[in-house]
Amino acid sequence: MVSVHAPPRGSAAASPGRRAGRPPRSDERPSPPGGLALTEALIDRADFAEGGLVVDVGGGRGARVATLARRGYAAVGVDRAAATLARARERFAAGDVVLGEVDALPFATASLDGLLAECTLSSSADRRRVLAEWFRVLKPGGRLAIADVYRRAEAEAITLGVDLAPFATWRRIAADLDDAGFRVEWFEDRSDALGDALARFVLAQGSLDSAWGGVDGLTAEGLGAARPGYYLAVAERLSLADCVDRDADAF
Repeated sequence: MVSVHAPPRGSAAASPGRRAGRPPRSDERPSPPGGLALTEALIDRADFAEGGLVVDVGGGRGARVATLARRGYAAVGVDRAAATLARARERFAAGDVVLGEVDALPFATASLDGLLAECTLSSSADRRRVLAEWFRVLKPGGRLAIADVYRRAEAEAITLGVDLAPFATWRRIAADLDDAGFRVEWFEDRSDALGDALARFVLAQGSLDSAWGGVDGLTAEGLGAARPGYYLAVAERLSLADCVDRDADAF
């Protein structure tokens, strides 16, 4: 079992109330598009080390952690909401779940073989800081598997004067991954899975206002301008030497 680290003082994991300007708790977000079938497809592509330590960031209610454990990985889920972790422990015996923040994970440097992040990066206030933390905890050669929303509209949408957060273009996301020390190996657009997921959320909640917590400035106008899509991607965590060599080759 992985030790549970106490959340930092003032964090949402330590308080039942939502703090202003922070993403909502993971159990308040819509279920990831495509469900576990798309998760399984992403894990297939990720090629995590056999039996390796793989962390599901934003582990939610435990289904993805249980899926990883069933496939033979040493699976750990991380979530910032204690109540969500309690439900995960009730529902699934396989794997482990611990308290933590996506940009302050309770793991040693270079200790993880893989990291799975579904609908996590887009709900983070500082994508670059989060990617730097994921680089820290992954071993050189470790695998990062991402499934998330992105903005299919390019620069012309900016002229509309609407807030397109939390949607970034894949070009921007890929550049941030590169800057953080990752090498993108695979990308696939799966926007076909997004429409049904958002429709189910609207039916359940009445609107999309709480899908990203209402803290990102997302409006109906912004949503339309962004032309939201959904993607799967796999990246390798480079060694520091590889990063230096790659940067040298760029000049």
